[in-house]
Amino acid sequence: MKESHISNAFNSGFSQRLREYILKKHGSINSFCRTTGIKYPAQMTPYLKGKCQPGKKMLERLKKDGADIQWLQSGYSKDHAMAPLSNSLALSRYRVEIDNLYRQIHLHPGRGIDIYKPEIEAYAVIDDTEHFVDMTGSIEGFLGYEKNALSGIILASLIHPEDYVSVQSAIRLQRPGGDDIVSFHSRFKTGTGEYINVEWCLYIKNKPMSDLNEYAMVLRHASN
Repeated sequence: MKESHISNAFNSGFSQRLREYILKKHGSINSFCRTTGIKYPAQMTPYLKGKCQPGKKMLERLKKDGADIQWLQSGYSKDHAMAPLSNSLALSRYRVEIDNLYRQIHLHPGRGIDIYKPEIEAYAVIDDTEHFVDMTGSIEGFLGYEKNALSGIILASLIHPEDYVSVQSAIRLQRPGGDDIVSFHSRFKTGTGEYINVEWCLYIKNKPMSDLNEYAMVLRHASN
Protein backbone atom coordinates (compact mmCIF):
# COMPACT_ATOMS: atom_id res chain seq x y z
CA MET A 1 0.00 0.00 0.00
CA LYS A 2 1.44 3.37 -0.98
CA GLU A 3 2.06 5.99 1.72
CA SER A 4 -0.54 8.35 0.24
CA HIS A 5 -3.17 5.62 0.35
CA ILE A 6 -2.34 4.85 3.97
CA SER A 7 -2.60 8.53 4.83
CA ASN A 8 -5.98 8.82 3.10
CA ALA A 9 -7.30 5.75 4.92
CA PHE A 10 -5.98 7.07 8.22
CA ASN A 11 -7.70 10.44 7.73
CA SER A 12 -10.90 8.70 6.68
CA GLY A 13 -10.84 6.49 9.77
CA PHE A 14 -10.27 9.49 12.03
CA SER A 15 -13.10 11.47 10.44
CA GLN A 16 -15.49 8.54 10.88
CA ARG A 17 -14.62 8.18 14.57
CA LEU A 18 -14.83 11.95 15.10
CA ARG A 19 -18.30 12.09 13.57
CA GLU A 20 -19.36 9.08 15.65
CA TYR A 21 -18.13 10.74 18.85
CA ILE A 22 -19.78 14.09 18.12
CA LEU A 23 -23.16 12.63 17.16
CA LYS A 24 -23.26 10.20 20.10
CA LYS A 25 -22.41 12.87 22.67
CA HIS A 26 -23.96 16.02 21.22
CA GLY A 27 -26.50 14.87 18.65
CA SER A 28 -25.34 17.30 15.99
CA ILE A 29 -22.29 19.16 14.71
CA ASN A 30 -23.89 22.50 15.59
CA SER A 31 -24.45 21.43 19.18
CA PHE A 32 -20.85 20.28 19.47
CA CYS A 33 -19.61 23.62 18.15
CA ARG A 34 -21.75 25.59 20.59
CA THR A 35 -20.52 23.49 23.51
CA THR A 36 -16.86 23.73 22.60
CA GLY A 37 -16.87 27.39 21.59
CA ILE A 38 -16.39 26.91 17.85
CA LYS A 39 -18.03 29.91 16.21
CA TYR A 40 -18.50 28.50 12.72
CA PRO A 41 -19.57 24.85 12.25
CA ALA A 42 -18.03 24.94 8.79
CA GLN A 43 -14.64 24.84 10.52
CA MET A 44 -15.31 21.17 11.25
CA THR A 45 -15.85 20.23 7.60
CA PRO A 46 -12.20 19.43 6.72
CA TYR A 47 -11.89 17.13 9.73
CA LEU A 48 -15.20 15.38 9.14
CA LYS A 49 -14.44 14.81 5.46
CA GLY A 50 -11.03 13.34 6.19
CA LYS A 51 -9.12 16.11 4.43
CA CYS A 52 -6.90 16.94 7.40
CA GLN A 53 -6.03 16.08 10.98
CA PRO A 54 -6.80 18.50 13.84
CA GLY A 55 -4.02 20.60 15.30
CA LYS A 56 -3.11 21.16 18.94
CA LYS A 57 -5.89 23.66 19.60
CA MET A 58 -8.64 21.42 18.22
CA LEU A 59 -7.28 18.39 20.08
CA GLU A 60 -7.36 20.40 23.30
CA ARG A 61 -11.00 21.29 22.64
CA LEU A 62 -11.85 17.63 22.05
CA LYS A 63 -9.96 16.49 25.15
CA LYS A 64 -11.68 19.12 27.29
CA ASP A 65 -15.01 17.93 25.90
CA GLY A 66 -14.21 14.43 27.14
CA ALA A 67 -13.13 12.78 23.89
CA ASP A 68 -10.70 9.87 23.94
CA ILE A 69 -7.94 11.35 21.80
CA GLN A 70 -6.04 8.08 21.42
CA TRP A 71 -9.16 6.34 20.14
CA LEU A 72 -9.94 9.18 17.73
CA GLN A 73 -6.44 9.08 16.27
CA SER A 74 -5.74 5.35 16.24
CA GLY A 75 -9.08 3.55 16.57
CA TYR A 76 -8.15 1.79 19.81
CA SER A 77 -7.63 2.82 23.40
CA LYS A 78 -6.12 1.31 26.53
CA ASP A 79 -8.65 3.38 28.51
CA HIS A 80 -11.26 0.87 27.34
CA ALA A 81 -9.23 -2.13 28.44
CA MET A 82 -11.52 -2.85 31.36
CA ALA A 83 -14.75 -2.84 29.37
CA PRO A 84 -16.82 -6.02 29.91
CA LEU A 85 -15.84 -7.58 26.59
CA SER A 86 -12.16 -6.93 27.29
CA ASN A 87 -12.54 -8.29 30.80
CA SER A 88 -13.80 -11.55 29.35
CA LEU A 89 -10.79 -11.72 27.07
CA ALA A 90 -8.43 -10.89 29.94
CA LEU A 91 -9.46 -14.16 31.56
CA SER A 92 -8.47 -16.13 28.46
CA ARG A 93 -4.70 -16.45 28.36
CA TYR A 94 -4.55 -19.57 26.20
CA ARG A 95 -6.64 -21.10 23.45
CA VAL A 96 -8.21 -23.74 25.69
CA GLU A 97 -9.28 -21.03 28.14
CA ILE A 98 -10.89 -19.05 25.34
CA ASP A 99 -12.76 -22.18 24.31
CA ASN A 100 -13.90 -22.89 27.88
CA LEU A 101 -14.96 -19.28 28.38
CA TYR A 102 -16.93 -19.27 25.14
CA ARG A 103 -18.69 -22.54 26.01
CA GLN A 104 -19.45 -21.42 29.56
CA ILE A 105 -21.13 -18.23 28.42
CA HIS A 106 -23.29 -20.02 25.85
CA LEU A 107 -24.16 -22.99 28.05
CA HIS A 108 -25.08 -20.89 31.06
CA PRO A 109 -26.65 -17.64 29.83
CA GLY A 110 -27.43 -15.18 32.58
CA ARG A 111 -25.29 -16.97 35.17
CA GLY A 112 -22.05 -15.85 36.76
CA ILE A 113 -20.69 -12.45 37.65
CA ASP A 114 -21.06 -9.30 35.61
CA ILE A 115 -17.71 -9.87 33.94
CA TYR A 116 -19.42 -12.39 31.66
CA LYS A 117 -21.82 -9.75 30.33
CA PRO A 118 -22.33 -8.82 27.58
CA GLU A 119 -22.19 -12.17 25.82
CA ILE A 120 -19.29 -13.09 23.56
CA GLU A 121 -20.68 -14.13 20.18
CA ALA A 122 -17.55 -15.44 18.46
CA TYR A 123 -13.83 -15.87 18.81
CA ALA A 124 -10.77 -16.99 16.86
CA VAL A 125 -6.98 -17.13 17.05
CA ILE A 126 -4.66 -15.69 14.42
CA ASP A 127 -0.92 -16.24 14.05
CA ASP A 128 1.97 -13.80 13.69
CA THR A 129 1.20 -13.34 10.00
CA GLU A 130 -2.43 -12.45 10.89
CA HIS A 131 -3.87 -15.62 9.35
CA PHE A 132 -6.67 -17.50 11.11
CA VAL A 133 -5.27 -20.71 12.60
CA ASP A 134 -7.65 -21.81 15.37
CA MET A 135 -11.44 -21.66 15.20
CA THR A 136 -14.44 -23.71 16.22
CA GLY A 137 -16.60 -22.23 13.48
CA SER A 138 -18.03 -19.53 15.75
CA ILE A 139 -16.59 -16.59 13.80
CA GLU A 140 -17.74 -18.14 10.51
CA GLY A 141 -21.26 -18.53 11.83
CA PHE A 142 -21.08 -15.03 13.29
CA LEU A 143 -20.17 -13.52 9.92
CA GLY A 144 -22.31 -15.84 7.79
CA TYR A 145 -19.63 -17.97 6.12
CA GLU A 146 -19.61 -21.70 5.49
CA LYS A 147 -17.69 -23.83 7.99
CA ASN A 148 -13.91 -23.70 7.44
CA ALA A 149 -14.33 -20.93 4.86
CA LEU A 150 -12.09 -18.62 6.89
CA SER A 151 -9.35 -21.12 7.71
CA GLY A 152 -6.04 -19.60 6.67
CA ILE A 153 -7.66 -16.31 5.63
CA ILE A 154 -5.78 -13.14 6.58
CA LEU A 155 -7.46 -10.80 9.06
CA ALA A 156 -7.12 -7.75 6.80
CA SER A 157 -9.39 -9.33 4.20
CA LEU A 158 -12.32 -9.31 6.65
CA ILE A 159 -12.04 -5.77 7.99
CA HIS A 160 -12.94 -2.63 6.07
CA PRO A 161 -9.69 -1.04 4.79
CA GLU A 162 -10.40 2.24 6.57
CA ASP A 163 -10.85 0.43 9.89
CA TYR A 164 -7.93 -1.93 9.40
CA VAL A 165 -5.45 0.97 9.55
CA SER A 166 -6.01 1.31 13.31
CA VAL A 167 -5.82 -2.47 13.79
CA GLN A 168 -2.51 -2.60 11.97
CA SER A 169 -1.17 0.27 14.10
CA ALA A 170 -2.08 -1.62 17.27
CA ILE A 171 -0.46 -4.84 16.09
CA ARG A 172 2.76 -3.13 15.05
CA LEU A 173 3.11 -1.17 18.29
CA GLN A 174 6.17 -2.26 20.30
CA ARG A 175 5.17 -3.62 23.72
CA PRO A 176 7.92 -4.05 26.33
CA GLY A 177 5.85 -6.58 28.29
CA GLY A 178 4.89 -8.57 25.21
CA ASP A 179 1.18 -8.96 26.10
CA ASP A 180 -1.64 -6.48 25.65
CA ILE A 181 -5.40 -6.20 25.11
CA VAL A 182 -6.90 -3.61 22.79
CA SER A 183 -10.51 -2.90 21.87
CA PHE A 184 -11.98 -1.90 18.51
CA HIS A 185 -15.19 -1.02 16.69
CA SER A 186 -14.74 -2.19 13.10
CA ARG A 187 -16.71 -3.09 10.00
CA PHE A 188 -16.36 -6.80 9.17
CA LYS A 189 -17.19 -8.31 5.80
CA THR A 190 -19.92 -10.96 5.92
CA GLY A 191 -20.42 -14.01 3.73
CA THR A 192 -22.72 -11.94 1.50
CA GLY A 193 -20.06 -9.30 0.93
CA GLU A 194 -21.78 -6.70 3.09
CA TYR A 195 -20.21 -5.07 6.14
CA ILE A 196 -21.55 -5.19 9.69
CA ASN A 197 -20.42 -3.21 12.73
CA VAL A 198 -18.56 -5.34 15.25
CA GLU A 199 -17.20 -4.64 18.71
CA TRP A 200 -14.16 -6.81 19.35
CA CYS A 201 -11.06 -7.22 21.45
CA LEU A 202 -7.64 -8.49 20.50
CA TYR A 203 -5.35 -10.18 23.02
CA ILE A 204 -1.78 -9.82 21.79
CA LYS A 205 0.45 -12.48 23.34
CA ASN A 206 4.15 -13.06 22.85
CA LYS A 207 4.87 -16.73 22.14
CA PRO A 208 7.33 -18.20 24.67
CA MET A 209 10.97 -18.44 23.53
CA SER A 210 10.13 -16.51 20.38
CA ASP A 211 9.96 -13.03 18.89
CA LEU A 212 6.62 -13.90 17.32
CA ASN A 213 3.15 -13.05 18.59
CA GLU A 214 -0.18 -14.79 18.39
CA TYR A 215 -3.53 -13.08 18.72
CA ALA A 216 -6.78 -14.19 20.30
CA MET A 217 -9.92 -12.27 19.45
CA VAL A 218 -13.47 -12.19 20.81
CA LEU A 219 -16.32 -10.47 18.99
CA ARG A 220 -19.93 -9.38 19.32
CA HIS A 221 -22.32 -7.30 17.27
CA ALA A 222 -21.88 -3.60 18.03
CA SER A 223 -24.83 -2.00 19.78
CA ASN A 224 -26.48 0.86 17.94
